Amino acid sequence: MRKKVTLKDIALRLNVTKVTVSKALRNHPDISDNTKQKVKEIADQLGYRPNLLARSLTSSRSKTIGVVVPKIAHNFFAHIVAGIQKHANANGYEIVLKLSEESEKLENKHIEGLLSMQVEGLLVSVSMETRNTDLYKWLRMMQVPLVFFDRNIMGIGFNSVIMDDRKAAKNGVAELLKRGCVNIAHLAGYQHVNIGKERLLGYKEALSENGSKPVMDMVVEGGFDEEAGYYGFKTLLKRRIVPDGLFTVTYPVGLGAYMAMQEIAPELMDDIKMLAFGDSGIRGAVPYPQYYIDQPALEMGKKAAELLINEIEGKIMACDHIEYIESKFLETGWDF
Repeated sequence: MRKKVTLKDIALRLNVTKVTVSKALRNHPDISDNTKQKVKEIADQLGYRPNLLARSLTSSRSKTIGVVVPKIAHNFFAHIVAGIQKHANANGYEIVLKLSEESEKLENKHIEGLLSMQVEGLLVSVSMETRNTDLYKWLRMMQVPLVFFDRNIMGIGFNSVIMDDRKAAKNGVAELLKRGCVNIAHLAGYQHVNIGKERLLGYKEALSENGSKPVMDMVVEGGFDEEAGYYGFKTLLKRRIVPDGLFTVTYPVGLGAYMAMQEIAPELMDDIKMLAFGDSGIRGAVPYPQYYIDQPALEMGKKAAELLINEIEGKIMACDHIEYIESKFLETGWDF
């Protein structure tokens, strides 16, 4: 195993003290620019990596943010994390990423683990299983800086960065109606999760305001992944419902519905216009779904990191404030 490079190794190479090396690496004003440059050059040559934990214990600042996401297999959360990391790094913070895999138990375990690592704040998108808010209430009582993104819990006192899900869903479904759809079904998410609830409300409002009464048999509630879309679409067919429009709560749900359609009746793709909330990151490369509600994930990640760092540094307070990220209705450009 390769020996870990220490401050002492760098000091011996330059015939200076460990204190000088430490100060040079931290850009301390006591050290000349020439010495700083030499120290950094030798540190790079030797492959020196700072001990962030030791630094946090001596400085009382870890400059580290804990991030918890439900999953990262799909484009949306990957881009959010990229946005978080970009803003965090630009402001001198590192991130530690944890995946809850849509499990409330694992989410709580990760949050407790991140706190034990002395992170200075948390960025969390709650899992679809999360119902018990006791841990979050305790975090608020302990004044732990935390910002929710995409999926939030209101009423506890934490700030959030989310889409205006109801408005975006309403506008998207209204676009399907303009394109001639009459019977629009909805593969919905769980209603205890904010995005599931708000997107269903937007769907209902769009139909009501355009003279169509929502029919609950046209709504199938499930999760936010491919499996939910696959079985959700099969459920519609079991109910003898073949819509001419389909609105899915997430892109993975839309992908699952597409897989079911290919398996059962691929010809339905010629008859059903699909709108997915979010996209795969390869919009336009595949023909189905034809329509998307675009989610600027990178922007959401940057804004969430910005709010959290401002809270950590005492520039703003946690207060149930919501920052909304604007969405757009987009087409793939494929003709059917």
